Amino acid sequence: MKQELFKKLQQITEQNMMDIEAHKQRGNHVVGFYCLYAPTELAVAADAIPLPLCGTRQAPIEAAEEVLPRNLCPLIKSSYSFAATDTCPFFRFSDMIVADTTCDGKKKMFEIMASIKPVHVLQLPQNQDMAKSLSPWKDEIEKLVAVLEKLTDRQITPEKISRSIALLNKERRAKKRLMDVTQAKPSPLTGPELVEILFKTGFLQTRKRASIS
Repeated sequence: MKQELFKKLQQITEQNMMDIEAHKQRGNHVVGFYCLYAPTELAVAADAIPLPLCGTRQAPIEAAEEVLPRNLCPLIKSSYSFAATDTCPFFRFSDMIVADTTCDGKKKMFEIMASIKPVHVLQLPQNQDMAKSLSPWKDEIEKLVAVLEKLTDRQITPEKISRSIALLNKERRAKKRLMDVTQAKPSPLTGPELVEILFKTGFLQTRKRASIS
């Protein structure tokens, strides 16, 4: 059963690459996201595919060290290397990058990455004081809406945002149910197997696939 599951997942993954290409050929867009703070719901509301782009492999890091300081964290160097060496198809598919100011290293990396592809940086609140942080963060979201509307030539309405939130929340609930399965003793999935499923479903062309209950 498990072998068949991963075989099907691999087939979906391979088909997904063609689905993304077809999506772009129809005049639609792809938006790459780093980290988890940016609201991917806005991209979905603009009929764009949101793709996670954080680097997860050691192999390309050497190329990044030709540009970035060697003492930066491996995640930053891996992320930049995939972009600089054009070895990540999902970065290549992305029409723009949405980044955020999670650390000083990433801020500098995004400045340099902007020479490769358009980058929009969200200025994250740097404290937990809601009275001071909520209004500036709302401004950042509104700026992102304007940027995405210009990129996609589609209006992002409150109704579209509500539908996108409902869809992505359904996806999150489906992933939560999958993670809960591993509480069984013995677990039907190993840790690496669970990570593989969650990782690959993050790139699906239609979020409806990832949210199947």
